[in-house]
Amino acid sequence: MLSGRWHILLFCIVMFGYSRDLPASPLSMLEPEFNALYMESQQQPATALQQIEIQLGSAAGPLQQAQLLYIQAELQTLLVYPEQALESAAQALALIDETEQPWLYHSLQLVRAYAFDLAGTPAEGMAITERVIQFAQQLQHQQLFIQALVVRGVLQLSLVNYVAALQDLMRAYQLAPTTGDGVVTKGHIAGYIALVYEYRREHELSIPYFEEAVAFHQQQNSPVEVSIALYGLGKAHSKLGDYAVGKSKLQQSLQLAEAAGDEQGVAYAQKELAAIALLQLDPEHAKTLLLQALASFEQANNRYMLLDTQLQLGRIALQAGETTTAEKHLQQAMHFADPEHMPIQHAEVQRLQAEWLSQTGQNDEAYQLLKTASQRLTELQREESTQLLHQLRTQNELDSRMLENELLQKELELQQSLVSNQARHQRLLTTLLIGAITGSLLLLFLLTRIWWQRKRLHQLAHFDSLTSLPNRHFTLKLLDQQLRLASRHHYPLSVAMLDLDHFKQINDQFGHATGDQLLRDFAAECQKLLRASDVIGRIGGEEFLAILPHTTVDAAASVLEKIRKMTEQLASRYHEPSMITTVSIGVCGFSGYDNADTLMLSADQALYEAKENGRNQLQLSPAA
Repeated sequence: MLSGRWHILLFCIVMFGYSRDLPASPLSMLEPEFNALYMESQQQPATALQQIEIQLGSAAGPLQQAQLLYIQAELQTLLVYPEQALESAAQALALIDETEQPWLYHSLQLVRAYAFDLAGTPAEGMAITERVIQFAQQLQHQQLFIQALVVRGVLQLSLVNYVAALQDLMRAYQLAPTTGDGVVTKGHIAGYIALVYEYRREHELSIPYFEEAVAFHQQQNSPVEVSIALYGLGKAHSKLGDYAVGKSKLQQSLQLAEAAGDEQGVAYAQKELAAIALLQLDPEHAKTLLLQALASFEQANNRYMLLDTQLQLGRIALQAGETTTAEKHLQQAMHFADPEHMPIQHAEVQRLQAEWLSQTGQNDEAYQLLKTASQRLTELQREESTQLLHQLRTQNELDSRMLENELLQKELELQQSLVSNQARHQRLLTTLLIGAITGSLLLLFLLTRIWWQRKRLHQLAHFDSLTSLPNRHFTLKLLDQQLRLASRHHYPLSVAMLDLDHFKQINDQFGHATGDQLLRDFAAECQKLLRASDVIGRIGGEEFLAILPHTTVDAAASVLEKIRKMTEQLASRYHEPSMITTVSIGVCGFSGYDNADTLMLSADQALYEAKENGRNQLQLSPAA
């Protein structure tokens, strides 16, 4: 389920960027008067919709009407009215021909894809987007291709294909320029990437991209876009437990949305502020905010947010013991929970319904429904966090207490009626067997998770998460081992310090995503050029340590020179003509008496000399 609105409005911003390089005839961009109308509409989209309704009645011809309907459809998508957007797009497509107006035709198709996504049917949008991608590839038009990649990435996100979504969005991010008027830039795409990390619950990774989006749209003086980026940023901080910062960002988002007449933006911010209020033990304030948001979501028929809001209201009612109100909200939530496209949410609704059944005394039905929901969640969330494990254990304790209550009830029934003794014993045995199987499955799941967590902790303790190379601690430990072996068996050993030149400038100029990819590519290529017995580890931001056993300094210099030449070729991968990638290297050999500290100091001094002599070179330690 898409819980954020970032992709919707960001789509509307970039839609007018890729059209400028297409031929002048047929239409390659909105005509000047309509383009000006669109730009003005970004400040007050709700007011602009009313103006377009008036202008549609006086439009001169079909092409002019189609352009007005195009803007109308985008603004309706922006304000989260998917059904109206689909209708407007269909009317516009009926007025034009694909062969005569290919740009406008495919632009409208992408609007439709977003509207289908918002309406809860992203699979329909995927088929449309694939056709647009084929058209862009045939045309060899990079800007249209970038935009189509972004659309497909968002749809993959809705379909819970997080890896595919991140691949499409990262590819678009790498292809997009850093700056430019009327084109899709990295600043436009940053918010999409942040969403992927948000849905994967990697909130720390999402924050830099949300901040990049906020800064970009503030520079563009686009208040609605800033509101959406602040919404994502506030939500990320709240998920990390920084409620003060999260609440501040969400309040800023709400104020900007109110000023722009963006009712859906206000509703989104209210829903997240309600979540913070619940965590701060203020359910009445949370309920007020949620009911206000619910009215806006119902007006727009926003299925994703209607489901989420009804779920939160159901939880509040259950906590307050208001079973009738809880039943109403949970029935509404189940109406919107599509088990195919929203399996986790569907199972969560079942879990809350089981809790409602328990509160109303329907223990058998509650147990069966809870069992079904728990099994489904186990299948879908095998890689959940430690917090989920704690929740499962808590749920297991609840099941055990329910079984104990049932046992007491059965014993009482046995005392009251000897006639039905056999049947009651049979039900008791069945219940105990189900409980034992469930407990065993949960215990097996818990043990599996503990094993996985230990393996993961070992990986985190010894290897760098970005490059998968040994981290500083592990690299130095390996160096000590190699020094002891070299000293004991009297064989040569060489050590080198490698430092990527001007790496901070690459990060600042081309973005952190490009810098991270450069580190990954450099590490991978180094491993290809070194032997299996050699070691290379990341010991700093852009600094690496290479250990070459059974290797003289001259032989090591020959291998490391290949690495230096390879680094010069890396820049060609990133489609940035002004990007230059080089590395400086300092090499020293083991004398037989050095320890790790003196050996690294010698290599570091040689590296310093390489830097001082102009970088992009290899220097041997004088001791070598």
